[in-house]
Amino acid sequence: MKVTFNKKPRALALAGALAVLLATPGCNPTNIDPVTDPNNPSLESVTTNASLAQIRALGTGVEASFRLGHTNNAAYNQLTGTFGREIIILASNEPRWYTEILGTKGALDNNAFYSVGSYSSFARIIRAANVFRQSAQATTAISTAQVQGILGFSDTYEALGKLHLLNLMGENGIRIDVSDYLHPGKLTAGSAPALANIRQLLDQGATELAAAGTAFAFPLSSGYAGFNTPATFLKVNRALAARVALYQGDNAGALTAITASFYDQAGSLTLGPKLTFNPSIANDQGNLYYQVPNTGPSTLVTVPDNFVNEAEAGDLRLSKVSKRTGAGGGGPRTLGGITGNYEPAVYTSQTAPLGIIRNEELILIAAEAKAKTGNLTGAVADINAIRTRSGGLAAYSGTVSQDALVNEILRQRRYSLFYEGQFWVDLRRLGKLNPTPAPNITLAYSTGTFKLFDRIAVPFAEVAWDQANP
Repeated sequence: MKVTFNKKPRALALAGALAVLLATPGCNPTNIDPVTDPNNPSLESVTTNASLAQIRALGTGVEASFRLGHTNNAAYNQLTGTFGREIIILASNEPRWYTEILGTKGALDNNAFYSVGSYSSFARIIRAANVFRQSAQATTAISTAQVQGILGFSDTYEALGKLHLLNLMGENGIRIDVSDYLHPGKLTAGSAPALANIRQLLDQGATELAAAGTAFAFPLSSGYAGFNTPATFLKVNRALAARVALYQGDNAGALTAITASFYDQAGSLTLGPKLTFNPSIANDQGNLYYQVPNTGPSTLVTVPDNFVNEAEAGDLRLSKVSKRTGAGGGGPRTLGGITGNYEPAVYTSQTAPLGIIRNEELILIAAEAKAKTGNLTGAVADINAIRTRSGGLAAYSGTVSQDALVNEILRQRRYSLFYEGQFWVDLRRLGKLNPTPAPNITLAYSTGTFKLFDRIAVPFAEVAWDQANP
């Protein structure tokens, strides 16, 4: 992430050191005696009267921690995309992508890279947010309003981290009581308590942001342009609350949150906060989801043919995939009986930003919530905003009923939010995670020797922790 600290190497060094500090996993079945490192900051140095420089570095670290789940070897969009059959990874050096994750082995390994990679990364966001919250409450370097800004930001990011964990874990549940990382609470009994906790964090964060004055005490990255004050960041908080309310089945609540977000039926579909990447900057990284077109990397991301075949004629969103052609590794690849003829083209360079939540999703959330609360006319209007503006398609002309519109919205979400970590979660929450979820939608490689999973396995470290701490 590009940080706006402009030629302040000491601050950047501190941010990097704190990022390492905050990356300590929250659940480890092994206890190790603490070792004091005189060359790096200790936890106590930032949770007891932190300086303004430390506060600024902690804020940068919290924001940066979210990227970890998108840059590891089990990157979130790739993992959820594979589970939802949006993409298939034909990796010549890692067959588990197209065997175990596609269900050919019958069960998922709870100690494999795909069970611990994204899980551990998103868990670190929660830890970082908690430390940032503690630091703000125990320093004299900032004003009361600025403390509220940090609390609101931290609660929002803790909710964001927990939501991504829950999306992976599903009905396995997550740990919501994590304030004491050495004594975390048990996994929730299913997803409902976790969603309630996430919603509560977002609502609490909204109250704090409303009392946070006109500016944060720390800088946000360029990806938050337009959303880098407490008042504008509050719109992001409400957008995330709308997503969570939809997941809960609270459609009226989703519509209430939408009105306080940056939803705009006629506005830019890409509007929203973003993760930024710049591999030319030291200690930064490139967007892992970018793949050089028509090449033959060992880890090749492909797109099943049915994504193209099931699209409406002329859908502009098919530009998000491209046909693999040519020689020298640029043509189709076949592994494990799977042939990849297409590849994703959503992210066009290593510096392409990654949306955290976009106006296009908000319009689709509004459409679904309206359909489920009986406002079918309003739902059709939102659907048509997506069909005509994003897809370049004619207005909706199908049956106007709740079930028909929900199926249409799912289809629009499939193409509008392709490779953004959404489709698998959508299928699961709508009870449609099966080989033929809806008219004109099928899931490739989901029958015969293949199997669909609705959650990752509880990671081995979490199981071991609970066994050691009954």
